[in-house]
Amino acid sequence: MDTPFKKIGSDKLLSGKIEESIELAIRKKQYKAGQKLPTEGQLCKLFAVSRTVVREALRKLSARGLVVIKQGSGAYVNELSSESAIDSINLFLELTDDGSLIFDIIRSRQLFEPEIAGQAALNRTAAELEALSENLEALKNSPDEDIEGQTVIDIHFHSLIARATHSNIVALLMRPIFDSMPKVKRTIFAKNNLDYLPHEKNVVVKFHEDIYQAIKNADPREASHAMLAHLKYTEKNFMDALK
Repeated sequence: MDTPFKKIGSDKLLSGKIEESIELAIRKKQYKAGQKLPTEGQLCKLFAVSRTVVREALRKLSARGLVVIKQGSGAYVNELSSESAIDSINLFLELTDDGSLIFDIIRSRQLFEPEIAGQAALNRTAAELEALSENLEALKNSPDEDIEGQTVIDIHFHSLIARATHSNIVALLMRPIFDSMPKVKRTIFAKNNLDYLPHEKNVVVKFHEDIYQAIKNADPREASHAMLAHLKYTEKNFMDALK
């Protein structure tokens, strides 16, 4: 049987080595999405290891989303999608949050989004400008106390700007950061009373108007500046909420 796998010496009977070997074969497209891997018995012979070791390697690959194990059928290379990739990143962020995640999210946005806004100002289409304008109106018309609804609108605004760069990679990489925005909002508004909400909404609307206008004017420098000012204000709100 012709396979890319080689026997592992007796001093390396580790599931990790088999996991690495199978992953490498997948990365090299020697086994493609949807294709079935050799059976457990065949893998045992190819690597000269026990079924226990092979099963552990496949379990690890399955947990990482590289392989799908179908009961009674075998192991198959997973057909990865952008959604599954984002879900994996979101899960990682949740499981590794040591309490500094929100601050890291805000700082990451300050690093990326000003440049994204600048690129959007250069590349946006008329349809994308219209979508941003409609989003801005939706924010203005949202009830002052509807924090969750405003958060959804806010996420959509920043997502539209990322898409307006016309870079699929930018839009994809920013998704997990945008998905974490509700956690930031909950922290900021946890200690604020209802009287504060109209003021906060008006401030955010003004920031969004400035960003939108700069993008509409095809002014990358001003778009970047307006976005950074918006995110610096978010950081200040977050720091104040911790006091």
